[in-house]
Amino acid sequence: MTPDSPETRAASLVTISTRNKHLVVRLDAPTIGPREAGHVATEVSRALTSATKGKCFVIDLSRTNALSSMGLGLCVDIRNRAVDAGMRPVLTGMNVQLADLFRMMRVDRLFAVSSSTADLERLLL
Repeated sequence: MTPDSPETRAASLVTISTRNKHLVVRLDAPTIGPREAGHVATEVSRALTSATKGKCFVIDLSRTNALSSMGLGLCVDIRNRAVDAGMRPVLTGMNVQLADLFRMMRVDRLFAVSSSTADLERLLL
């Protein structure tokens, strides 16, 4: 996958793409538990090797309804890897339950949170 290419790598649990050199990771499973977290972490690690410093790392949860503790830990882990790669972490697409979970665990403080498509588009210009 090259920066700014329309190419998207899709697996059964995650879709990774680039938009204006920003890395977008969409979790495609309705629930992220231990099995899913391991697969997603592997795919994201590969994508971060060619990430562009100074750009956003977006975790799109629009297709995910629930996260186990492993799923929440995954989000923190890949966020930390993205920060180490020089990227700005962004969360988008959270339903009310996920937003409450991130807020209750204070994990939302680790990310810029995009609450709408318009917000996200402004970040990814």
